[in-house]
Amino acid sequence: MKMRMTQVAQIEDLGPHMRRITLTGEDLNDFPPDQESAHFKAIFPQPGQTIPKLGIYPGFKKWMRSYTVRAFNDQTKTLTVDFAVNDHKGLGTDWAGRAQVGDYLGIAGPGDTKHTNYAADWHLLVADLTALPAAAAVLEKLPRDAKGTAHLQVPTAQDKQRINYPKDVNINWVINPDLTTNRLLNAVQNTPWLEGEPAIFIAAESSQMKAIKKYVKRMPGYSRQQTYASGYWKA
Repeated sequence: MKMRMTQVAQIEDLGPHMRRITLTGEDLNDFPPDQESAHFKAIFPQPGQTIPKLGIYPGFKKWMRSYTVRAFNDQTKTLTVDFAVNDHKGLGTDWAGRAQVGDYLGIAGPGDTKHTNYAADWHLLVADLTALPAAAAVLEKLPRDAKGTAHLQVPTAQDKQRINYPKDVNINWVINPDLTTNRLLNAVQNTPWLEGEPAIFIAAESSQMKAIKKYVKRMPGYSRQQTYASGYWKA
């Protein structure tokens, strides 16, 4: 994947546990459009450095983490990335928590977008905080006549976000500060199951994602080809 150098242009706290960082730079001039919800690799500076080292070298993957293209403005060449913060420690969240305008961040990618079929009969999206940027990007790309349900888990009510989604899609905010309980599974089990074949997006803690996928596989209209399921982290 092509590696690019960017700089922080803007920082916005969306809630107690999500920080939006807008990146800019000449290297984004050929960044592909319409890749919202796709993953990319963020490349962070090493200790004692302010500019990340790009390229392939021994141990380079240690300084990379996967994140989501939340938005890309092809006119201004700005890339928006939402970082989960204040709920765990790690290379990416620590950098985002300290980030200032002008800081450097490398990126590699993007990869493929996640949702399997935007023209599906209906849509089911299930995401915890780490997958909220991808789910929100999918919701905003759905056709205006799309229907379905999205279960979005956040630690507090203050973490709810404004998302531009179709009127016939039901958004259920699952408030859950206890990540040892699979409240997303409970929410899915109570979902009205519509007729037809749904396009399903599931992204959460690995074991919880597997439990949700096991449940939906037994439901009418389930199709492996129209299902994206990924463990974004492990407890």
